[in-house]
Amino acid sequence: MYRAHLLAITAAIVISLTLAPGLSSAQELSPPAQTEPSTALPPAETWLTRVPASVANPANSSFPASAPAAAIPPGWKEIVDEPLGYSLAVPSNWLTFDLQAGGLDRITHLLGGRAASLQLRQYLATPAGENLGFLAVEPDPGELFARPPFPTFLNVSVTQLPAGLTDDRWAAMVEESIAALGEVRIEAAELGTLNALPAVRAAAAYQLGGKGSGLTAYLDITTVRVGQTAYTLTIATRLSNALAKRPLIDQIVYSFRPVLPEQRAAGDPAQNPKADEAGAMTGSSASVPAANVPSFWISIVDGRLGYSFAVPGHWFTFDLQGATLEQMTSLLGSETAVRQLRAILDSPAGEKLGIFSVDPHPGTLYTVPTVPTFLVVTTAPLPDEVSDREWIALAENSISALGDTQLSTIELGTHKNLPVIRAVSAIRLGDQPNRLTAHLDITILRANQTAYVLTIVAHPDSVSSNQPVIEQIIDSFQVK
Repeated sequence: MYRAHLLAITAAIVISLTLAPGLSSAQELSPPAQTEPSTALPPAETWLTRVPASVANPANSSFPASAPAAAIPPGWKEIVDEPLGYSLAVPSNWLTFDLQAGGLDRITHLLGGRAASLQLRQYLATPAGENLGFLAVEPDPGELFARPPFPTFLNVSVTQLPAGLTDDRWAAMVEESIAALGEVRIEAAELGTLNALPAVRAAAAYQLGGKGSGLTAYLDITTVRVGQTAYTLTIATRLSNALAKRPLIDQIVYSFRPVLPEQRAAGDPAQNPKADEAGAMTGSSASVPAANVPSFWISIVDGRLGYSFAVPGHWFTFDLQGATLEQMTSLLGSETAVRQLRAILDSPAGEKLGIFSVDPHPGTLYTVPTVPTFLVVTTAPLPDEVSDREWIALAENSISALGDTQLSTIELGTHKNLPVIRAVSAIRLGDQPNRLTAHLDITILRANQTAYVLTIVAHPDSVSSNQPVIEQIIDSFQVK
């Protein structure tokens, strides 16, 4: 499971490792050898989209060829890599990593693999690694928790071309570089222009891990040429998703362009995606700013039950009453667990279940027993007249009803002008030999005759490191 989770990021590096040396080679080129496509690859519809006139620069454009304009869809964020000299745009909820400026450490935290981190760090220290730019990933829980996981992602690399290279030989070089990946079938390759610059765009189906691995990727590779420099944008997605992702991929490609330092206007702001982990919540009924939201966190609003809170941008969030339940199949471990959860949601008590959010850290998500840091919000009716003492007693009884618990502290106070109870407890989960005592932090807000219950669960080994995050989540929790 853990090796599968590394697949998406590893694939991006493997593709860059293979394509970059091919583009920088100065050897004489020969036409790519014609080989029969592998029968192990599923069929894929061939498609390449030419840049429409509404997007490409018209002939009378005021932009010179060295400073092309690029189309950025409304609401997207622009990524500008000034050291390597290019820009592109992605949807605002995508996670972006600058591999040359601390992004590697964020990937290591996300994937939890020291060996993978060391390999990437060693490659980035090489001359070829210095030309590896941004990595951006679509945070789709359905793909991140799939078996094997393979979210849509992109990577950019910059390489030098041999002197005197013609366009035809350049196009042939791109095809040879793609063919060198191994178990790959080139669907199409086309020489044209993108944002008024020479470009080669290719589409290919790529069998990851060799025959029988069960995962075939779709690659959309666009290389733009400025003088002797090639800027290569590689977008990868699961082959079965290729046609559905076509509009998204096209828009990203249309936004891609080289940006030379002298072309940046004074004071022209550029997005700083190095620390950008913010994104729209998947499955939420709404998303508006909540109170006390730290930088690079996302606001979650449950309009149906009437509360909001915030979580770190890389957390995955599911609306248990929405259409995201199937995306939790891998997280819950089986279809049986999903059916059990659906049965609960179909009951009167299940209607009070709200948002579920989880920290995707493999150090806890892919351990045995599995206890990642996660939270869930529920609501419950309260009696018309209940004293503070009676309310505390109700809270204690509710915690005891969870199972084998041991209450540590319970306090009554106020939070955002509402009465609040905060309780810390331990709960024993599972059976031997995988029995585990987890940490519970429960916050209950009281508004009229309704209790809003935020329950945060953490692995005992991660409580101390996660405590600042837990405090910030609780601080953002409020009734709307």
